[in-house]
Amino acid sequence: MAILASILALPACGEEEFGAPDRGSLERIEETIDAFEEALEDRDLEGVCERIFSPEGRRRAGGEECPRRLARTVARVRDPDLELLGVTLGRGAAIARVRASSAGAEPAIDTIRLVVVEGRYRIESLSGR
Repeated sequence: MAILASILALPACGEEEFGAPDRGSLERIEETIDAFEEALEDRDLEGVCERIFSPEGRRRAGGEECPRRLARTVARVRDPDLELLGVTLGRGAAIARVRASSAGAEPAIDTIRLVVVEGRYRIESLSGR
């Protein structure tokens, strides 16, 4: 689903070593991905910008304009679905591979970079693969 890449087209930053996730980290990452999917479905774009994106992710998505920019981007997205395919962990960060789809669109494999902010995984960047 190209929607993820267009919501927050951000490059992954830094060179980090990534490895397999532990159970607790995997559950926290799944919670963030599920919250993102639900917020998109509910059109809670302020919530996406404030609670799901990291501060850097929000800045890159337009800062104060983040909710309005997202509204334009997701205007035609219906029934979004994010299926977590795999996760690798780095120090304070994770890379999640997801299958993203929405009604009337072909599924696509996307990459979501998450960072730990105050003990929670938050989305820093999204990119299509």
